[in-house]
Amino acid sequence: MAPEAGSPATVTFTLDGPLELAGVPAVGTKADLVFETLKTRLIAGWRGYGETLNTVEIAEEFGVSRRPVMDAMSRLELAGFIEIIAQVGCRVIVPERRAVREHFFTAGVLDGAAARLAAANATDVQRRALCEALDQSRAAAQARDQHAFEAANKRFHATLLAAGGNQRLTQLARQAWDLSDFYLQRRTEDDLRRSHDEHETIATAILNGDADGARDAAEAHLTRFGESPILPGEERDR
Repeated sequence: MAPEAGSPATVTFTLDGPLELAGVPAVGTKADLVFETLKTRLIAGWRGYGETLNTVEIAEEFGVSRRPVMDAMSRLELAGFIEIIAQVGCRVIVPERRAVREHFFTAGVLDGAAARLAAANATDVQRRALCEALDQSRAAAQARDQHAFEAANKRFHATLLAAGGNQRLTQLARQAWDLSDFYLQRRTEDDLRRSHDEHETIATAILNGDADGARDAAEAHLTRFGESPILPGEERDR
């Protein structure tokens, strides 16, 4: 997710070499710094599914004791990124299909509710913003630009949520974004085009005031990612 307006620029971290990662929110404690940094790295594919994280090396890198590192690991486990296994250590999760389906089903319900509200309540300014976000989505999909589409996708969904006008719904929906990105590290160019086409369907329903159509389109858009290839080799199995 993009940092909130007004948050400071982030530092550059490394994978095992230079990696530019802007987007780590402002942090308050050592555990916050470790958590936010590792979460951002994991979303970027720093460690593969099933790989072990060396907490001693992480503590040395950040110049902290193991206590804030383990606090951060507990939060990463709660957020769904890793698992802490007795006598083994901390390991990046290997996503189970059931968990992936449940995640995107829930995300779809939230965005669907927001889309329904947006169709009924969006202001003229919000409707124009949605059209502008759709234009950015189209341009990125046509250019087959993965990074540009990631930004455009977040803008589109953020604009949709804002048009829904329900702050609590927006908070819950945005909380799902990081895990969604973590699961969808293997998106293809064809998927970018398909996702944009689905954005078009959602936006058209909202702009036409079709509340039920907007809800159904938004739910279908996110729910289908529950069947997306996640692990290496899954593309061949589908």
